[in-house]
Amino acid sequence: MANGIYVASSGSKARLEQLETTSHTLANLMTAGFKRQEAVYREVHNEVHQHLGSPDQAQGVRLPNRFLPEDRINTSIDDRYTYWSQGILDETGNVLDIAIEGKGFFKVQDANGNQFLTRHGRFQLDEQGFVTNQSGLQVLDSSDRPLRLPLADGGLSVGYDGRVSVGETQLGALALVDVGDGSNATLNGALTLVGESLYRVDDPNAVERKATGLVRQGFMEGSNVNAVKEMVSLLSSSRLFEYSQKAMQNMADMDNQAVRDVSRLQG
Repeated sequence: MANGIYVASSGSKARLEQLETTSHTLANLMTAGFKRQEAVYREVHNEVHQHLGSPDQAQGVRLPNRFLPEDRINTSIDDRYTYWSQGILDETGNVLDIAIEGKGFFKVQDANGNQFLTRHGRFQLDEQGFVTNQSGLQVLDSSDRPLRLPLADGGLSVGYDGRVSVGETQLGALALVDVGDGSNATLNGALTLVGESLYRVDDPNAVERKATGLVRQGFMEGSNVNAVKEMVSLLSSSRLFEYSQKAMQNMADMDNQAVRDVSRLQG
């Protein structure tokens, strides 16, 4: 089989993964607090030859005995890079719509006590007065406890520092945290998107610290997705995927033609 078919296959696989990433980003265009992602690839061709040798060495005694099709794939997805730039803050007037202007995350937890970070600040009160996000996860205060408010309406205010009050009574403060030094490199190395604008801290060495961002009550942060840019990327990746598919088909046709020619010559 022609080596070029593996190169085309590698390109096809990469474009397909890019299409999936871009489609996911576009699907979350209107998701509050969503951060756009982009697939990042690494070259594996040199790694393969370093560890497995080359096909020309396959008969040598000291050489590897494994040369599978995937060993000739030149690129592989390494990660999905997240762009943490802030989305536009839209004023809603709802007292439980809360956005962070600047760096930082809210903390929420599920029924099992698993904690997540999020920029999605469209909160609500459950039947017991606990503040929850749209998925029912409880919002935590600065002491890592579920934040609970009186069920009576009126007078609720959230300060720029996250302090929550009803009238003159302070009820606590929202947990506003950041990870490491707050840089993109730190966040991308520590946080994993698990869905619904929730991020899990996967790096055991990640250091949690107080966020520097300001709280804006009555505002909602939109996604940082540029629809035009993502559509251009989607069309480009789709076209390149088609080209890779055509290249694979052409090389397969060349192989078939070579087999037919050899059989005629031997006949």
